[in-house]
Amino acid sequence: MNAPDISVIIPIYNRGDVIRYTLESVRRASVGLHVETIIVDDGSTPPTADTLARFGFVPSVLERQENQGLLFARLAGFARATGRHVLFLDSDDLVSPEKLRLQIAALDAGPADVSYTDQARCTLEGDYDQLKIVPDEPLLDTDDSAKFFIAVQPAPHCPVFRTEWLRRVLAAPLFPPSALYNSVAEIWFYHNAAPHPASVIKVHGAHTIGGRHPGERITNHWERLAAGSLAVMEAFARTCPDTPATARARQLVAEKAFLSWRRLPRGFSPEFCARELAIWRRLAAHDSFHRLGGPVFQNLARLLGPVPAGWLLRRLQSQPYRTCRTLSDVDFAKLLSVLPPT
Repeated sequence: MNAPDISVIIPIYNRGDVIRYTLESVRRASVGLHVETIIVDDGSTPPTADTLARFGFVPSVLERQENQGLLFARLAGFARATGRHVLFLDSDDLVSPEKLRLQIAALDAGPADVSYTDQARCTLEGDYDQLKIVPDEPLLDTDDSAKFFIAVQPAPHCPVFRTEWLRRVLAAPLFPPSALYNSVAEIWFYHNAAPHPASVIKVHGAHTIGGRHPGERITNHWERLAAGSLAVMEAFARTCPDTPATARARQLVAEKAFLSWRRLPRGFSPEFCARELAIWRRLAAHDSFHRLGGPVFQNLARLLGPVPAGWLLRRLQSQPYRTCRTLSDVDFAKLLSVLPPT
């Protein structure tokens, strides 16, 4: 039997009825294709099998494991994948009816290793056919794989990978999976992929749809995402060898760390700020700062240096932390305390 055109991997943890929208979108996008649907129940209560039975959805594979977190659930699903291509969906993500067909065609025609699309969002409520899809700003169009993985960093349900290429990347990752990265599982994949050459192609159109709903989401607490991102970037800085082949990825991660630091609110954790700057200092080519900000920043950086210029503009332009806080200082300090030392 021929391999499926694509394996769609959906980790689930206590998602409830919201997943019905995801499953319906996959059903509609599967028309005319051989789609393998792999659902990984990451210790849900009640078991996801009960939820699927209510909706009459029968996946190709349903795997249940003790709760380990999103990254490990995605990896468990990937280990079971037999499709020529693979897509990771969260259980509140949707795909357009054309997404799978268009991205598979682009990958096969390239041939390419990764395809991606623009993104959209909707609120998951009411009848599926009445959902209001709102396109986001188009993503940067690039065929530079390191730039795609580090600078673009789309939502996890955006890229479709050629399975053979992704297996080679994950066979020997720069740094192994860890619960520290569960909140930002996709950027663990992206940072491990960034040093590897890949052919990347964009399919225009907002075919990737993020669902909004009142349930608990990781994105409800941006500080958790920040701590996870810091853990990933620090692990990359520790483990990515300094070679001509990795220079592009290292420089992009350095710039990402600096730009992330510049966007932080005033009064945010001094330890976190110092650790982001340490990544930049460790990885960056310090004779260049033209991608770290606009003309005002660049003029100040020539006079003061990049870090003093960044501090000054943060004080003038950034909102105070009290206006966007979602965690207490104690809770955020606990997140930092479990990270490996720099």
